[in-house]
Amino acid sequence: MITKPEKLKALLRRKTKSNKTYLYSQIIKNERLKRHMTLEEMAKGICSVSYLCKVEKNAIEPDESYIKAIFEKVNLDYDKVGKNILEDGIRKLLQYYLNRNYEGIKVLYEEIEDSIFNANNYLIKGLYFLNKKDYREFRKVIRTLDKIKDTLLRDDVGVMLFLVVEYYIETYQFNEAYDHLRYLHDNFEYPELNWLIHEQHFRVGLHLGRYPMAMKHYLKLMKNINIGYPTKKQTIMKLMLLSLKAEEYYEEVEKEIMNFQEETDDYDYYQEVFYWKLVILIKGRNYLEVFDKIIKEDLFQDVRFIGLLVYAADNINDENYWRQAVDIAEKHSYQETDAFLYKLIRFFVLKMTSDKKHLVIEYLKYNLLPVRNTYYHHLLSRAYEDYYVNYLCNSSKYKEAVKFLSKQRSG
Repeated sequence: MITKPEKLKALLRRKTKSNKTYLYSQIIKNERLKRHMTLEEMAKGICSVSYLCKVEKNAIEPDESYIKAIFEKVNLDYDKVGKNILEDGIRKLLQYYLNRNYEGIKVLYEEIEDSIFNANNYLIKGLYFLNKKDYREFRKVIRTLDKIKDTLLRDDVGVMLFLVVEYYIETYQFNEAYDHLRYLHDNFEYPELNWLIHEQHFRVGLHLGRYPMAMKHYLKLMKNINIGYPTKKQTIMKLMLLSLKAEEYYEEVEKEIMNFQEETDDYDYYQEVFYWKLVILIKGRNYLEVFDKIIKEDLFQDVRFIGLLVYAADNINDENYWRQAVDIAEKHSYQETDAFLYKLIRFFVLKMTSDKKHLVIEYLKYNLLPVRNTYYHHLLSRAYEDYYVNYLCNSSKYKEAVKFLSKQRSG
């Protein structure tokens, strides 16, 4: 998505001043690329190519007369530069996202005035589309910002990279998220951004089984907590950590999660808390309880819960539960954004309904195994990996099983 993520390392080290010069840089470069103009075509009759190149790289304080001439050439209103930037827009954006105030993000987006380009408005657009799961529009925004990333302020580069990592996390591409997180640290002006970055390191570490990484950033978050870090975020983070602890100390964790109450007045928060409590129950092999809770709460609008439902049904190993889970899974309408979870759900459906094992194996070989190094689910992916290893061992394909497991461990 970002053409050269390693280049961000240098951009995150520099100190770019917030003034009209950097705005000239991003406006001119964006307009030139949008019009598919070369540097020579844009500079012709106004200034030298090398001068325009320095302007685009924000390497000089440009002469205003040259800037006005370039704006006139491409029909841009010079007087609008900087006047359509929302006051404190990025800070508000990060505060809203941290506090799960999605309506606030929508209001910011609706306040954008697009008469002339600026990166701040595009960062707001990016988070708005990401929150709506409109990934096609989100990628368009990031591609635009990526093309002019040399012109961005340091903190704007940080927000852009944060958005890209968030996209990879939301779409279960945790290895991509990890690769990009290497450049992202907690040294930005906005404390909200620093907290969100710690959260990303924690979530990626937990999902990829990089537990020292997850614990390091969890402790940093808890150590640096103040009144600005939302208590609801603390609750979700704690539950995620307990889901990891439950693998070895379930009875201890089971007592602890009884104190976590879901708040139905905030449905997004309610779903998040409920989801991680169910994951913990699954770690304790309480499959019947998980199945019944999902049915009772009617949580089928969120595809994550259908994933947990078919997983629980498969482990209950009762045809009545299988039929009920399969019926719900097949009646549900899946969005394009659910593609990976749908593939996992389809695996469980096939496993519970097909009496021909080779059909399940073929499905794995052509739908899940090819993407296992890109897409990963902390719970459901293990099920199909274990199934495939058992198939290899039962077929006396021990070398293939060892090779598969070796790649799994090294990943």
